[in-house]
Amino acid sequence: MNTSAVSSIGSEVHIMKIHGPSVVLLLMAAKMGMLTQAKNHTIRHHKKTRADVMKDLLKGYDKWEPPSSEDILKDGTRIHGPTVVELGIYINSFYAISEQTMDYSINIYLRQQWTDPRLADKKNKTRGMLKLEDGMWEKIWVPDVFFRNEKQAQYHYVTIPNRLLRLFPDGRVWYASKITATLTCPMDLAKYPLDEQKCPMMFESFGNTLDAVNFKWLTDPQPLDMGQEPELPQFRYVGYELQTCRQNYSTGAYPCLQIDFILKRDIGYYLIQLYIPSVLIVILSWVAFWISIDAIPARVTIGLLTVLTMTTQSTGARSQLPRVSYIKAIDVWMSTCLLFVFASLLEFAVVNVFSRKEMRRNRTLNGNRKLKEEHVTIEQIKVVTRNGRDFKEVKEKRPFVRDGEGRNRARYIDKLARKMFPLSFVLFNLIYWLTYKFA
Repeated sequence: MNTSAVSSIGSEVHIMKIHGPSVVLLLMAAKMGMLTQAKNHTIRHHKKTRADVMKDLLKGYDKWEPPSSEDILKDGTRIHGPTVVELGIYINSFYAISEQTMDYSINIYLRQQWTDPRLADKKNKTRGMLKLEDGMWEKIWVPDVFFRNEKQAQYHYVTIPNRLLRLFPDGRVWYASKITATLTCPMDLAKYPLDEQKCPMMFESFGNTLDAVNFKWLTDPQPLDMGQEPELPQFRYVGYELQTCRQNYSTGAYPCLQIDFILKRDIGYYLIQLYIPSVLIVILSWVAFWISIDAIPARVTIGLLTVLTMTTQSTGARSQLPRVSYIKAIDVWMSTCLLFVFASLLEFAVVNVFSRKEMRRNRTLNGNRKLKEEHVTIEQIKVVTRNGRDFKEVKEKRPFVRDGEGRNRARYIDKLARKMFPLSFVLFNLIYWLTYKFA
């Protein structure tokens, strides 16, 4: 080895010794730059994938054709079965329930979940959930769910369309929408206002039969959820019942689900407005039993006022209800109370008849007595003049009269009514409340 070569190698080693730390720093900086560039490229690539993933999935996609699942038969062959759509609701609020129109209004989030194998990302199964943009539900197949007992319903669009569509890598689709609906609620008012009602919400497929689509309730989350228990003016929310059903038409059998909201009517309002006032009116009609039978204007006034007041209250209680053909609990109560106040008025009529009959009898007997006395006096004078004898008093025999017999009967009827009317009313209350409230 010559001298120049050795010196060259020495100088290179010397340079490496001098610039070793700088070279390490340069290498680290270059590596960091490459990582940053790769990260930025990955982010751009991810954003691009997120924006274009639906375009790739929707190639050759037919939104009019429902997705199908595969069921394994006993012989090992596979056939395409109906798409299973899971339904559930989240209750935002209940609105007024009307007995007259037999409906109720409710605001909910309708939750739907199904699996569409055509939307499964087979190339990137580790991809996260995609929140699809507004209007994307018009490009993919969604269940044709409608409310079978709907009167009126609408989506919400303030401040944006209140719909949410999420797509998972395995093809599972989550679809939620905010809806306000007015639904029919057939009511049995036989125990009104001590009744309990079941107001249904019915879901049904509009165009897909059971061969193509099947409904079932969500299991995760639960089929019915709510932020807080609904507060209703006249009802108390008790719970709900779930049903799975099928609806048969001439075009086939269609899947349907039904949820019944159990609502118990609060009696507080009706106690204050109906029951307590009517009880007081009935008791007021009994005051006439303690008033003298001679105070005819007072007793007639009490009887007529209670009858008219009871009639007015009965009419007002029925004005808020539909004209059903069967007897309601409120009809039984009002009719019986009206019967009690009317019976108290009739009781006074009976008492008055007995009292006036005795007065007429006394007046008749007194008139006959006066005529007989005059006749006897004339006859006695003639006897004295013709015979010349001393006058002998002749005693007149009159019919026997019990003074005040009719009035005593009238007083007895009043005393009997003071006991019988309250006892009868208490007995009626026992039967009424046991029959309609606790039965």
